[in-house]
Amino acid sequence: MGLVEELYLLAQKAQEAAQPVQLIEGTVRSVSPLVIRLASNSKLDIPGDLFTVPRRLRQSGDDPLNVGDNIMTVSLTGGQSFYVLDKI
Repeated sequence: MGLVEELYLLAQKAQEAAQPVQLIEGTVRSVSPLVIRLASNSKLDIPGDLFTVPRRLRQSGDDPLNVGDNIMTVSLTGGQSFYVLDKI
């Protein structure tokens, strides 16, 4: 690996460390099973097992998610796991 590639990788890692989370809007596409489409990729539906959903937004909670709800999510570093913050 050349010097340019190594510098690029170091810069990329530094940027990821500076931004450990990212806020992303999404839309609930299905509730059983949970499927959410993130605004950052309008063609990709994300399965619910990649999301942590607060108890109050679950089907047995006080304000459950419904199809069509707009939500705010937090993408954790790496973008492979998400946390649902709230409805918006």
